[in-house]
Amino acid sequence: MSENVLNSEKTFVESLTTAVEGLFYPSESDEKIKVIDWQADNPSPFDLMLFRKYIGVIPSTRVEGLPWEKFFEGILQEKEWWTEFEKERAAAFQRVKDLIVANLINLEFFKVGSRVEFELYLIGQDKDCKWKGLKTLAVET
Repeated sequence: MSENVLNSEKTFVESLTTAVEGLFYPSESDEKIKVIDWQADNPSPFDLMLFRKYIGVIPSTRVEGLPWEKFFEGILQEKEWWTEFEKERAAAFQRVKDLIVANLINLEFFKVGSRVEFELYLIGQDKDCKWKGLKTLAVET
């Protein structure tokens, strides 16, 4: 049985929380990853005005929707110069990605903010159509 298929003893949110524990999203600041467990059951795609309300930003704040795969871009593709650390991190992110793909549908990726500091949200709907996913911070200069 695949470790990505959930059993009755552990919820998806618990499994995802365990999967991201101690994992940092690589950017210039290497930030922790938090699990999102919204009880919203609004339809997909997630309405941007409602999304802004959920995350508590004003309408003028830039919110960019991107293909969900971009959340993992640059993290999973091994580079020649990678050390064991980067290889192990990539394997951990691959487990997170596999868990998300196996348990969520209608995946969406939002990049919130402008200039240098961005909040990143990877969300999707679970089997009950509730929105779950990940949130982190990225610094790009």
